[in-house]
Amino acid sequence: MRMVVSAGDPSGDVRTGELLEELNSISSVSVSGLGGRRMARAGARILFDLDEYSVMGFTEVLTSLGRFIRLRRDMRRHIEDVSPDALLLVDYPGFNIPLARWAGDRGIRVIYYISPQLWAWGEGRAAGIRESVDLMITLFEFEVDFYRKHGVRAKWAGHPLVDSIPEPLEPVLSGRIALLPGSRAQEVGRLLGPMTGAYNILRDRGSVTGARVAVAPGVPSEAYGEHLSHKGVRAVPSVREALDGAAAAVVCSGTATLETSMWGVPFVITYRTSWLTYHLARLLVRGVSRIGMANLVAGEDFAEELIQDRAKPWNIALGIEPLMVRGERRDRVLEGMSRVRAALGAPGSSRRAAEMILEEIEA
Repeated sequence: MRMVVSAGDPSGDVRTGELLEELNSISSVSVSGLGGRRMARAGARILFDLDEYSVMGFTEVLTSLGRFIRLRRDMRRHIEDVSPDALLLVDYPGFNIPLARWAGDRGIRVIYYISPQLWAWGEGRAAGIRESVDLMITLFEFEVDFYRKHGVRAKWAGHPLVDSIPEPLEPVLSGRIALLPGSRAQEVGRLLGPMTGAYNILRDRGSVTGARVAVAPGVPSEAYGEHLSHKGVRAVPSVREALDGAAAAVVCSGTATLETSMWGVPFVITYRTSWLTYHLARLLVRGVSRIGMANLVAGEDFAEELIQDRAKPWNIALGIEPLMVRGERRDRVLEGMSRVRAALGAPGSSRRAAEMILEEIEA
């Protein structure tokens, strides 16, 4: 079986790597396309490295437009050369939704794994998915209802974090915090400064004794720069190592909020992007009133969201300090995190997704 994959961001690379391992255990699959290190470890032939294309935001995409035009051309050419049994698209909607339309027009079977958040960006875009995607495999149950309402074949596999994080860490009330500034250089560049600024405020107040920063693979060391030189700050190579032994965390909005919820460490959410991207997003996003994935899954704002101008050191410090001690604020976040775990489904999601893909191709 031949399959071309398009996974253009770090979290999609991780999820696809887990999926490919399950596929390889039950079938013989030749996989190639756009991805990263995790997919390569699972046996995929990476022709286009996601490190070159992992950007977020309108202005950021515009400045990289030439690279994306070349990628679109080269991916289409590769798909035509391979003539795959299926094109597997993973999240990355700005690139993958147009690719789905192109493939659908040519009769290529299209399977989409990790739903683009059309329930946030507007229901009108669901029509394009209905006409070009043969099967949508979602991580969250509520997404299935959304797609089925718009005539899209959809199945819920559950979330792989349930397998990779079966139990939360032991709760602690130490003097240490975790800083998770994101998996892209853009995010790190905009968020790590305010995060370490908040740490310095809390350290001066005697509330914290240290901080661990989760350093993402693929992000150049200069993105972290001088922020790792503050007294008591130490870089670690994984989210788990940053969270282990931390009383609370400051987390970049996105999948990391789910991961932190699963590890059981209370947190506040931060995010900053360019002025133009932020204001365009406010105009375009109609379906939701929150951006933190953990809050979206739980259906409530249990974790404070400090977005754009509010993501400043003093606000972050005020948000995280009450989470480091016993009390109502910490208890509310702990309860919200337990709802996130319950909403992500049963273990075995990657296996279920692999079986759904094989069933679709062999139908």
